[in-house]
Amino acid sequence: MYGLFYLMNSYDIDILKYELDRISSTLGIIGCALVERNGLTITSELPRTLNEKSLAAMTATMFEAMESAIPNKEKIISNITVEYEDYEIFITKVNGQVLFIGLIEYNIDLGLILIEIEEFVTKISQLLEN
Repeated sequence: MYGLFYLMNSYDIDILKYELDRISSTLGIIGCALVERNGLTITSELPRTLNEKSLAAMTATMFEAMESAIPNKEKIISNITVEYEDYEIFITKVNGQVLFIGLIEYNIDLGLILIEIEEFVTKISQLLEN
């Protein structure tokens, strides 16, 4: 079974890559990726020191586990932040099938970064709807 990435045309893929490159250049963001809920990477701008496949699978699994752990389905998780020693991983839903993963510098003011991510997620969500 193919993922969402295989169903997209090359123009839409180029737009995704352009937007991901733009958001990854935001001050404080170390790298980022768009990942399907099943853990497959759609596209990424991650540091070479990270295993992209493992990170995608791990973050998708964490997000699914958190959603499954909530007893009241009316409380929907919109994002998760996991702190590591050197950086934070920020995971948020783009839509029902896609997650955004952002690696953010540790101990940085998240306010402006989260505004940028929110705008990015809205733009990508609209693109994926078409």
